[in-house]
Amino acid sequence: MRIISRVGALGLVFCVSIYAQNKQYISKQAFFEAVEKNTITLVRDKAQFQSLLETQRAANSWESPYAEIETDFTKNTYGIKEIQTTAIVMLRPKLPWVQTLLSKSLRLQTEQYQKTYELYKNLAFISAKRLYLNYMITKEKYNIAIARENNFFSQLQIAKAKLNAGSMSKKDYISFNNSYLDAKLLKMQTQTQLLDFQRTLHQLLGFIEPHKYLNADDIDEEILSPANDVVVDGVAFGYAQIDPQTMHQSLESSPYTEILALQAKNYQNNAKLANRDRFDTLELGGGMIHSESNDGAQLRFSIPLPVTPKNTHLKRKWLALHSGSVREGEITKNNLLVSMDSYLDQLQSKKNFIELQQENIQNKKDLVEMGKIAYEAQKISLFEYLSYQNSYMDSLIMLAEAKLEYVGIQSLLEETLGEMLGDKQ
Repeated sequence: MRIISRVGALGLVFCVSIYAQNKQYISKQAFFEAVEKNTITLVRDKAQFQSLLETQRAANSWESPYAEIETDFTKNTYGIKEIQTTAIVMLRPKLPWVQTLLSKSLRLQTEQYQKTYELYKNLAFISAKRLYLNYMITKEKYNIAIARENNFFSQLQIAKAKLNAGSMSKKDYISFNNSYLDAKLLKMQTQTQLLDFQRTLHQLLGFIEPHKYLNADDIDEEILSPANDVVVDGVAFGYAQIDPQTMHQSLESSPYTEILALQAKNYQNNAKLANRDRFDTLELGGGMIHSESNDGAQLRFSIPLPVTPKNTHLKRKWLALHSGSVREGEITKNNLLVSMDSYLDQLQSKKNFIELQQENIQNKKDLVEMGKIAYEAQKISLFEYLSYQNSYMDSLIMLAEAKLEYVGIQSLLEETLGEMLGDKQ
């Protein structure tokens, strides 16, 4: 029989105290630095943006000069054949009005990529904070599920004793057993969720621990052990400090719309470039001609004739993209505004729900205490008293789930704004 004695309870309190002392804490700043360092998409995007900028710098540079050397036979003034050598160095320059636009394009792309990376980094931080809060709340839910399982197990033991004494029917005993199994399944389901959150959290923080194969009885201790638990100072569940007016103003400089505006400017610049860069294959060079009887200089020019509509079509291409980006920015701004208003309303609604649920929990807790007194005075049955306890546990789980929903809505609001609410330090 599984019995928790007073000595066992004191031992449990002592273990919890030692565990709390051995927890590995990490500061908020160190947490987000680790997230930036260990998020694969951020590492890849940073390298990709740097690669694109270097590609643009390469495109802005002049092509390497090259030399043309020709050797043939020619006749001098006396009609005698002699060897003549022509050596010319050729250049393919970027014209000044083209070079100016290329430099502007590089500047716009640099700013766009910097803002894009900052946005991606903020989104990664928001996701990491949501993951950690989900982990912490699920840990609370897991502890409740453990207590709930123990509570049902105690009920089952009482029911078993009554069954053996003949004061309970087999049907009622099976009902108690089903309730216990349901509680155990809920704990196992929460256990799986907690393990998954813990795995992802360890990956983000770069933790490397050797895998241990555990039996079912050891998993509870392993999940909550100091070696696996993570505590970030300064990151805890709380209601978002929201000023709707300030948030509406922040959308005027939203990173989403700023990135699209820079993209539109770059498309417009590329349209001008397509219009001006009609002599992209212009080549010029100079050199000398040498023979046994004569030396001289030579100039060579290779001038393209832009008579085809190629550049016109390129200009129209960039203008079409510019028009699309401008319109996309307008739609995005409107969508962000609608989403923000909706998430603000949802947060307020969920906050009201949580506060009401906390009041409900307090009422049920009081009812459990009164039910215990009534049961000890034999004014109510054991089953009625146990139903009060189960209802109280169910409300605690419902509160944890409401907190998870609140964290999810807050994360969606932060993603809409493109930045976290609060300080990252």
